[in-house]
Amino acid sequence: MSSGYVLDHTAVRALAHGNIYMAARVFRSVQVVQPLYVPAAAFAQGLADSTLTEVEQQLHDALSAPCFIFRPLDEASCWAAAQIAHERATDIATGHTAHLALGSGLPVLTHNLDTYKRIDARIVVEPIS
Repeated sequence: MSSGYVLDHTAVRALAHGNIYMAARVFRSVQVVQPLYVPAAAFAQGLADSTLTEVEQQLHDALSAPCFIFRPLDEASCWAAAQIAHERATDIATGHTAHLALGSGLPVLTHNLDTYKRIDARIVVEPIS
């Protein structure tokens, strides 16, 4: 099993807005060569929740770190994320993050701790301070 974290849309938004915890997490992940997995749907939602003109440079600087692994929604994960979203009455970004977390066993960095526990108790979450 790989070590690392899965970022949900709230973590992407926090990173875009210069959250000190997220900046430290990226710095530490680069130091220890620890991947940060970013589901494509969560990335898109996190950007949509941000005012890009205000955070463009910070986001560019942060995402240029060599620890990010972007996970697209291929056909199989698209169906799995959609099923999770439908069954748990949540959005696709959260469904995609949950699907990646369940498949990898990695914890999710999030502001929404209860959301992932309601989806599946096996999902480990770590709060963004």
